[in-house]
Amino acid sequence: MSVRCIIAAAIAAALPICRDCMAALGRTGADPYDYKELVERRVRAAEISTNGAGRVVADFGKDAVGWLELDGPDAGPYEIVLGELVNRRSEVTNEYPRSSIRCQRLKGVKPSGRFRVPMPADSLNLRGYDPKAPAILLPEGFGVVFPFRYAEVVSGPRMELCQVAVNYPIDMGKSAFSCDSEELERVYELCKYTILATSFCGVYVDGDRERTPYEADAYINQLSHYAIDDDGSLARKSHEWLMEHPTWPTEWRQHSVMMAWADWMWTGDTRSIAKYFDRLASEKLMTGFARASDGLLETGGERGKGARPGAADIVDWPHCERDGFQFRPVNAVVNAFFYRNLREMADIASALGKDERAAEFASMAERVRNSFQAAFYRPQSGLYADGEGTDHCSLHANAAALAFGLVPEDRVSAVADFLERKGMACSVYFAQYLLEALFEAGRAEAAVRLMTSRGNRSWLGMADFGSTILMEAWNIGAKPNLDLNHAWGSAPLNIIARRVAGVTPIEPGFRKIAIRPQLGGLGRLSATVPTVAGPVALSVTPDSLEFSSPSPTEVEFVGEKRSFPPGRHRIVRKGAK
Repeated sequence: MSVRCIIAAAIAAALPICRDCMAALGRTGADPYDYKELVERRVRAAEISTNGAGRVVADFGKDAVGWLELDGPDAGPYEIVLGELVNRRSEVTNEYPRSSIRCQRLKGVKPSGRFRVPMPADSLNLRGYDPKAPAILLPEGFGVVFPFRYAEVVSGPRMELCQVAVNYPIDMGKSAFSCDSEELERVYELCKYTILATSFCGVYVDGDRERTPYEADAYINQLSHYAIDDDGSLARKSHEWLMEHPTWPTEWRQHSVMMAWADWMWTGDTRSIAKYFDRLASEKLMTGFARASDGLLETGGERGKGARPGAADIVDWPHCERDGFQFRPVNAVVNAFFYRNLREMADIASALGKDERAAEFASMAERVRNSFQAAFYRPQSGLYADGEGTDHCSLHANAAALAFGLVPEDRVSAVADFLERKGMACSVYFAQYLLEALFEAGRAEAAVRLMTSRGNRSWLGMADFGSTILMEAWNIGAKPNLDLNHAWGSAPLNIIARRVAGVTPIEPGFRKIAIRPQLGGLGRLSATVPTVAGPVALSVTPDSLEFSSPSPTEVEFVGEKRSFPPGRHRIVRKGAK
């Protein structure tokens, strides 16, 4: 019996979990419906310097969304430039005028004492691009906020400068990661801080430029948030907001099922999946597009280029990151997501006691799996094509197939070899599924190499560019209007927790836990992964694993699978000292 079937059988009669039930199960995480208010963090300058123009520049160490405060007894006119980057002369500026990298010149008169510098509002991030998915507005008391790391004082009285950052109350102390790769540690910290800094709207949003939630962005944000905190309330709020305000891409809507499944598995709480079950099944599965002949979705193709009403395939974004993907009415990427959705809906239905629906979804999934092979597999190359009627095999079609369990064992090696050769031929968003695919194929070393690579298509490349929050795209050439505050590039954070450290729930709410570390060439790692049942702490080398777990645990290490009760345990490779 598969792990998913075991999960479903164990909770077939489950009812929505109330607060008392959560306590009885030993939950330590917060109620996922306990939505929190935004908080303020006062950040003093990490460095004060004088730039090439002879002006004082305050560097607050990291970019954050908030406002600038001036303090001191002196009063008088001021002129200050706030921004996210500095140039070679340490002047606060934006040298990329087409981008959404923020820079703003502010003038006014400072009174005596503490003073908040007023800033003009941005009309776009107060309304968004799409009336059906409007921008998220902050509570009125927060006023206008703005992302910045630097403040350059052009003129003004003597004063102290303070960055006041706004964010959701995320406990950054509940998680930790260290290893013998300085590069991977740096990527982890970059991604971890991104989750905090981009939570300023109280819902997962698409950066500062739009401040609009999108399902694909939110799903990756959700997984990465789970990697650092046991509070699932922000993820749930974001998921349920998107259920009421869906966006346009086919695959984005499919991510709502994935968000619902992850919400349930990580929190152990069935109230949200019960609330939205019918809409997930009728709207997000998109079964109205399934062909009677083989069960595959026939969505029509790309937006504005043949897509059927109610669908609009996107594959990846921006356009240049699609590895030459050839859109067809029946699309391999869309159908890989469809297969994943059907499996997850079978689990969800079982959790809610809807056994007939669970069997229906499971049967549909098996049919789609078989049809997927017939429609998209190309024996001459050993790869999966982008769609019916083309032999072009993109990274995206093959990564999605491998990540979602659609590649038979005897084909895995060829597909994984292809993905390794391709490298990062996708966006920061689809990197999530490329990394998932490599770990599914046992290619952990290749995945770790990608996460620790350098250059302008890498996470370290974002840091080298000067960003302390993840960027919307790999580089300015890939997306000229990019901004520097996007969490949809945070795949390494959840991949490190879920794949490198290998900590995942087997049963909802971490009532049973899997620990399956894949070092990927690392010599050691230590991690603390928070869960609603309590933290999982582990220390791993190629020869040993020490861990503590709050729940019964299934461990896969050094080629062996073993079961352990809650507590602290140690495994040593046979023959190792």
